[in-house]
Amino acid sequence: MTLKLQIISLIVSFLYGIFFSFLLNINYKIIYNENKFKKIIGTFLFIIFNSLLYFYILLKINNGIVHIYCIFSIITGYIMENFVINKKIKKIALKIKK
Repeated sequence: MTLKLQIISLIVSFLYGIFFSFLLNINYKIIYNENKFKKIIGTFLFIIFNSLLYFYILLKINNGIVHIYCIFSIITGYIMENFVINKKIKKIALKIKK
């Protein structure tokens, strides 16, 4: 695999981590007040859909090869969205409310 393809895979994995964290927050808000059965089914379908979507994207980019650094890139994107971007958005929302 070429260096250009690896860099593209890293960037896409990072962006997918941000996207996954965003969708996870939305999913949590949707199923928060549902009954236990709907929570389990909804979470299961959510994880299956996102896993298949990620592997489909990788299939289009680099023939579906998953490297360990792609997984680390997803985790980094998730952490970035969850802790950095999400906190800044909350601070801005609090300033707007005042």
